[in-house]
Amino acid sequence: MVFPAYMDLFPPPDRADLQPGTGNSMTPAVRVPILYYHRVEDHLPPDKGISPRAFAAQMGYLRKKNFQSISFEQLADYFIKGRPLPSRPVILSFDDGYLDNFTRAYPILKQNGFRATIFLVSDYIGRRSEWAGCTGEDVAPLMSREQLLTLVREGFEPGGHTRLHSDLTAVPFEEARREVEEGKQALENLLQRPIRSFAYPFGNFNPEVVELVREAGFTSARTVHTDNTHCLEDLLTLRCVKLNGRTPWLKFKYYLTALYHWETRRHERRKSGRG
Repeated sequence: MVFPAYMDLFPPPDRADLQPGTGNSMTPAVRVPILYYHRVEDHLPPDKGISPRAFAAQMGYLRKKNFQSISFEQLADYFIKGRPLPSRPVILSFDDGYLDNFTRAYPILKQNGFRATIFLVSDYIGRRSEWAGCTGEDVAPLMSREQLLTLVREGFEPGGHTRLHSDLTAVPFEEARREVEEGKQALENLLQRPIRSFAYPFGNFNPEVVELVREAGFTSARTVHTDNTHCLEDLLTLRCVKLNGRTPWLKFKYYLTALYHWETRRHERRKSGRG
């Protein structure tokens, strides 16, 4: 953990961190924090979501520090097409499309001038999160098509999250293929726009699953592995920062810094015996 007095020695990404992509393996890495949320609601267990008050504080801090929200499509286009990114880019992402993302998070995002990516389970839109493995207090209402269209009109990015929220590493290969491809097609039919970004349910993936996602036509995919810096080769295994009610304020700020990237990769090298 970094101490507050040293925070400014490792500032958030600025334009100096951003160089045009070239679409090849020499494309420089870029620091774009990808913040990953599930629910935004009061009275949730701290590991299940974040309160609107805490979420508003985080968004207010990002606005104060001049962060600009971008989509996963924009990040992919930076690497693939060489399109520039704005100064201090950040990606805000939500998994599953819970109703409170619309009723609680959306007004806070709009107030701060931010947009987000919502990863959607296509067969459950307008229903409740009663997919396999989600029971009891974890079951909650999900957004309707009309609410999602409102967000899309506001510039939010819809992303794929399979048809049924299946663990793609635990089902037969052809079932995994259908989950990815049919989920994408259903969202494109429902929202009448291309779906290019994906998030792995439960964060689980392997090389075969990554290839399925690529073949389905996705240009980026988010995992739940941690880091805030990305390169062309990582586009289908993008890392992120998971945030919930257990995230201390100083740690939230730390996740935005270059020091976080450096310490994350140093820890991985040590764990693998390479550091």
